Amino acid sequence: MDSKYLVKQHNTYSVVVEIPKRLQAKAGQKRFKKSLQTDSLAEANRLKHHYVHGFQRKIAELEKGGDDTLAALYRDASEWKPTLASARTATEVDEQGREIVEREEYLSVIKEQASQIAELHGKLVGDRYLATATGTGTIIKDQIDAWIAESPDAGQTKSQHRSTVERYLKWAGEFATVEETDRVKAGQYVTELLTVSGLARRTIRRHLSSLSNLWLWVESKGAKLENVWHGHRLGKKKRGTERKGLSDEKVIKLLNGRSRSKLYGPLLCDLTRLALLHGARLEELCALKKADVTEREDGYWFVIGEGKTEAAQREIPVHPTAAKIIERRLKGEDEWLFEGLTPGGPDEKRSWYVSKAFGRFRAQDDVKVDGRLEDFHALRNTFIELMEGLEVAESTVKLLVGHKRTSMTYGHYSKGQRVNLREAIKKVDYGVEIMGSMES
Repeated sequence: MDSKYLVKQHNTYSVVVEIPKRLQAKAGQKRFKKSLQTDSLAEANRLKHHYVHGFQRKIAELEKGGDDTLAALYRDASEWKPTLASARTATEVDEQGREIVEREEYLSVIKEQASQIAELHGKLVGDRYLATATGTGTIIKDQIDAWIAESPDAGQTKSQHRSTVERYLKWAGEFATVEETDRVKAGQYVTELLTVSGLARRTIRRHLSSLSNLWLWVESKGAKLENVWHGHRLGKKKRGTERKGLSDEKVIKLLNGRSRSKLYGPLLCDLTRLALLHGARLEELCALKKADVTEREDGYWFVIGEGKTEAAQREIPVHPTAAKIIERRLKGEDEWLFEGLTPGGPDEKRSWYVSKAFGRFRAQDDVKVDGRLEDFHALRNTFIELMEGLEVAESTVKLLVGHKRTSMTYGHYSKGQRVNLREAIKKVDYGVEIMGSMES
């Protein structure tokens, strides 16, 4: 019978893997050795493979210069799971005539290993090792990549998912498991977010949504667990935490101000006007190609083919005040209406750096429209507030800005095909001073 990697001393087998001489000083020993607590060669052969694999992995890590003890321990625990799952559960008789159950033998080895780990690294680490090895613990860190890979969310949202979970693990411990995160622990983390983190409640809700999403995904893979991230009371939003439309005074500051950026200055000038006149999102405007601008009998139209939601796909009549901007932009040779933009961010958005440039522009001393929620998206709020003030039907405004119409009448039965959007857009008028600044 095969006895490779096995030595017998005092009637007990041990598994031994020699460490290469060049690595012995780094490892602090000449060989890896582990007693198998048996005098049966057949049983020793069954038990040795897990340790041989683990010792060889440690040697490979020494070759690479790695020294992450805990990571190695938890990888070792994870590799026990398939071994334990495939272990025989029937009672067998070994060559010594003793009755043994393979799975029970493996469990005994795992528990002994967990006990030794607890002595060296603490009870929590030992418990995690035992839970992971026996399949009752799911290390959160090991689930992140697969969860995000399967997520249908956009790149920026995936990036937020990852940073949210990494933040939780920084608080709970790098190798925290799903199962040890009970409702009490989740509640303690929510308290930390509310009282210490400085995050807005809206951001905290997004964090809990991401964690809940991960828990549901783990459950879909067969784990039996409670989603501990549901039902936490975050309290009411503080006053002033919702984005509003800009005052006339601030709109005029943005229109009359000039960005100091040679690259983005003219671009921001045009985009600010188009957003105020049409209520379009920044990325929708930056993503327009010249082919997306059509000239019809009643004037120019934007054809927005994709956006944040399905309702974002729409056609918008161009306001007469914006016609000169469009005609000037159409003369360029590039396929994009707004040329020279470098995509950025997780989703490679063309608006990524434009948004940052707008933030710098509105913070200039001669502009000072620098409130936390006075960003480019506030121009969209401003447009919608104006349309409400002009008593344009909400269902019509939704068609213009790309919001979903959810009512039975103007959502299910009517899709807005007969609505005169040109007449609606012609009503956009911010008053003499603002409209005069737009044309300057």
